[in-house]
Amino acid sequence: MRKLLVLLMLSLLIGAALVWVLQQGSGYILLSFSNFSIEMSAWTGLLIYLLATGLLFWLLLTWRWIAGAGGFRLWWRNRRSARKINQTAEGLMLFAEDDWQQAEKLLSQSADKSAMPMVNLLFAARAAADNNQIEQARQLLKRLKISYPKGEFVANKALAELLLLEEKPSEALQILRPMHSKKPSDRGLLRLLADAYYMAGDWGPLQKLLRDLKHYKVVSGAALANLELDVYCSLLDEYRADTELPISEQKALLEDIWYYTPKRLHKQPQVIAVYGNSLNRVGAEDKQQALLIKALNHQWHSQLVVQFGEMQSTTPEKQLMQGEKWLQKHRHDPDLLLALGLICQRLSFWGKSRDYLSAAVALQPSTQAFISLAKVLEKVGDSTASAEIYRRGLLAAQEADESLEE
Repeated sequence: MRKLLVLLMLSLLIGAALVWVLQQGSGYILLSFSNFSIEMSAWTGLLIYLLATGLLFWLLLTWRWIAGAGGFRLWWRNRRSARKINQTAEGLMLFAEDDWQQAEKLLSQSADKSAMPMVNLLFAARAAADNNQIEQARQLLKRLKISYPKGEFVANKALAELLLLEEKPSEALQILRPMHSKKPSDRGLLRLLADAYYMAGDWGPLQKLLRDLKHYKVVSGAALANLELDVYCSLLDEYRADTELPISEQKALLEDIWYYTPKRLHKQPQVIAVYGNSLNRVGAEDKQQALLIKALNHQWHSQLVVQFGEMQSTTPEKQLMQGEKWLQKHRHDPDLLLALGLICQRLSFWGKSRDYLSAAVALQPSTQAFISLAKVLEKVGDSTASAEIYRRGLLAAQEADESLEE
């Protein structure tokens, strides 16, 4: 309120002073040039001077805006930037449309002028790789690392991916391992590392990586479950008996692998089958037989039935009794009939073996069933029937080969 009163008083004083000055006389200004002259009052001249000065300042400020960052220069810069962005966008659209050659050409040529040069070079390299121009892709990634050091991490990831496309997992791992030690939670890096270990068949490190893949949700639950199954099956299948070690130590090493296999996988038929084969390799047939019997009592699976029939049991009579017990529920299972035929063959029960194998051939002809039946017929002295079965077995094998070629 006080400020308003003070301003009002100042305005009144200034107004009174101006009135007093005007009462003292207006004065005049005379401008003469050749035959031309202008005469005006001093106050009119002062007013024209102030208006002219204000107009001049306005023109200078307008020009500065037009020529400066807020005007023409900004417009020109925005126009160039928009054109660069349009080129990048066009290149990315070509990449999305699988036009690899044109995408690589446009993105690489416009990279230096682009507002996103690292994006240009990265996708140009991927386009070149997808177009099988591997060396060109390498050069683009090298250019990215040299020109833009901040993009080295992304460039190395792309280079590792390129090496995987070339099926060079060992070289890819040399790049990925140091990167993983610096950024262990990078999801893209973890995915590439898992792919590299998988391609290299390096199951031990991949098994250790499974925990991180799950924790950081790198892949979907179904994909992780399939990968986990592959890893532990491969670990069990890769185990080979070391003849320099005692049998007890060989079995202990295999048991360690089985122990560290997740319990939920112990009921998977694929895992059980691989573990059973490994037990057979270390001479643990009794444990293999017990494992298969327990698994087949829990769930019926053809792969396990086949392995049960092919294994060399130390107690074949017990093996036969168990198989015939299952036959009461699975009378028309060709895999079980074949398994019983093979067990009887090893026991020299030629009549029973012939009956089981004949039933298996009738239900599902297979090369193994034909050959086994032919051998049994030869043992019982029926050479004519044996030759006929051999012929049928060869035809069945030939038809199987032809179907595979198709």
